[in-house]
Amino acid sequence: MSWKHPCIRAVYAGLGAALLGLPSAALREPASQAPTAEPARCEVLPALARMSDGSDALVVRFAIAPQWHMYWSNPGDSGAATSVIAALPQGWTAGAPRLPRPQILGSADERLYGYEKTFDVLVPVVAPVGGAQPSILVRVQAGWMVCKDRCQTGKASLSVQVSTEPVPYAPTLLRSYPLKLPPSVRARIEDPHGERALLLTFAPAAIPKRPLRFVPDAVAGLEWMGGTGPFSAVEGGREMILRLPFRITPGDALDGPPRLRGLLLAGDREGDPVYQVDLLPADVPLTGR
Repeated sequence: MSWKHPCIRAVYAGLGAALLGLPSAALREPASQAPTAEPARCEVLPALARMSDGSDALVVRFAIAPQWHMYWSNPGDSGAATSVIAALPQGWTAGAPRLPRPQILGSADERLYGYEKTFDVLVPVVAPVGGAQPSILVRVQAGWMVCKDRCQTGKASLSVQVSTEPVPYAPTLLRSYPLKLPPSVRARIEDPHGERALLLTFAPAAIPKRPLRFVPDAVAGLEWMGGTGPFSAVEGGREMILRLPFRITPGDALDGPPRLRGLLLAGDREGDPVYQVDLLPADVPLTGR
């Protein structure tokens, strides 16, 4: 990833140091929130949200001033990822935060992935066996970068009493969240002459919305050879084909073997379907050309 603006490099370095250096005690700090004059602010909704599949989630909502934007987990050619860490009472289980489908921002020379206006980070939660109290104290630590003609970092330490009686999820804007890949999507790895590539193939009817583009996620030890993307699927005969050359540097990996991870975006709108690609290279069949 290249950092083309000196101010972004400096701000990103400060944000990384702040987030990586957070002590566990930080989650016990009293609630605080950025002033309304700030270009971005966040809040924790006061009740758990009931998802369409019957699961429950804690909702961390970000509001962004007009003409400003924030970033997805892979910001693209510049910027910094949005971070959410939630601490729940003993007995409760919190899953990995879920970010919605990102918008493709910037230009062809500097591609960015992020959000404008408002978006929700959903933290899946599971109540303890035997029932739960009417409300729980939730502590959330959030960090972000927000940019327009300049960039600045923000953070919030929030302590909120949240009702455990879930209410139907009601986003302020229609944004889709990643789904599992349809079973009809076939994944394999090509390695004919030492150039490894992830190959996704499927019938056009399996994902009918167009265009179809792959946005890579940021994974330590993994480099997509085409840059930050997005990468477009092409129609070849009776199937759609998405070929994604990659290179693995094991010494740069942080948590075990790097995963081939990203999003398959169908259509152009934030509410159009999006599918999660998350594969371990060792689990994907190898094939020639």
